Amino acid sequence: QDATIFDGVVIAAGGPEFYKASMIDLDPTALGSDTMLKAFGMMTQLRGYLDPNFSGRDWNLASAMVIEGQAAFQMMGDWAKGEFLNAGQVPGTDFVAFRTPGTQGTVTFNADQFVMFKVDESKRAAQEMLASAILSPSFQVAFNTVKGSVPARTDVSDAEFTIIGKAGMKELAEANKNGTLFGSMAHGHAAPAAVKNAVMDVVTSHFNGQYGDAEAVEKLVQAVANAQ
Repeated sequence: QDATIFDGVVIAAGGPEFYKASMIDLDPTALGSDTMLKAFGMMTQLRGYLDPNFSGRDWNLASAMVIEGQAAFQMMGDWAKGEFLNAGQVPGTDFVAFRTPGTQGTVTFNADQFVMFKVDESKRAAQEMLASAILSPSFQVAFNTVKGSVPARTDVSDAEFTIIGKAGMKELAEANKNGTLFGSMAHGHAAPAAVKNAVMDVVTSHFNGQYGDAEAVEKLVQAVANAQ
C-alpha cells in the first residue's frame, strides 16, 4: 500500500516523464534528484493524515474503515471499488473516487494475468478457446464489473459499469493514446522483482519513520543500484 501511494506521489511530484525516468528507466540522476526529495516530502505529509495503527494494515481493512466512516479516504487502485459495492455502497451517493491529486492524465496499471503452459498440440485448441473467452467483451464486462476494475480491452462498452468504472475506462484509453499509461512499480509492472522489492523496502521504511526525506533518497539510489 505504501508503494501504491508512492506511485501516485512520484507522478504528482514530477509528472509522467519523471515517473518513467525514475521508476521504469531507473535513471540514477532521477532517483537522486530534488524531485524525488519532493516526492518523499509529500509522503511525509501524507503520513501525518494517518492514524497511529496504519502500519501493516491490509488495504481491504482500510476500505472498510472508509465505508464505516472511520476514515475520510483511501489511496488505492480502482479494485477497491469492489469492497464498496459488496457493502451495498452506491457510487456517487455513498462514496466517490478521484485521481490522486497531480496525476490527472497519467495512469499506472496493475493487470490480472492468465498464463498457459506449453502443452501437446492436441490441447492447443482448448487453450485458444479459453484465451478467446477471457478476452471476449462479455467476459471482460462480467469480470471487471464484479472485481471493480476496468477491462484490459479499450473497445469494450461501458454501459454496464458504474460512473466510477466509466471514468476509469475513459482515463485508461486516453492515457494509452497519449503515451502516459505506465506499468505500476508497486505492483511489479515497471521493473524486475528485485528492484521493486528494493524500492518498496525503502518506501515503507521511510513511511514508518525510519528514514528522513533526504536519507530516503540516498537509500533509494543505493537500493536500486544494488538490486540490478
